[in-house]
Amino acid sequence: MVFETTYSKKVKQRILVQNVLIVVCLLSIAVFFYLKLRPSFVTYAVRDECGPLGGTISHSIGSEDECANACKAACQSYEQKYKNMEFSSSPGTCNNCTCICKE
Repeated sequence: MVFETTYSKKVKQRILVQNVLIVVCLLSIAVFFYLKLRPSFVTYAVRDECGPLGGTISHSIGSEDECANACKAACQSYEQKYKNMEFSSSPGTCNNCTCICKE
């Protein structure tokens, strides 16, 4: 009788260890596929070519619409999809235009 109880405890322990290992393997596979298949984003800075012209500063990228158009063209040239853009206007200096593309 004592032999049976220790044997059944060992069997239960092995089953528990097997179940834990199976769960760990499944979680590892799920994390691997999540990291492999998730979309990755790349950022590009589009340069605003600016300079003084008639007492003001002339910008090649002067508005959010121009930044969006430049970003769409930049993403397309890298064969990526346009996701978003960040535009910041800086009075007295060149503007900042950052593109976010999806690989």
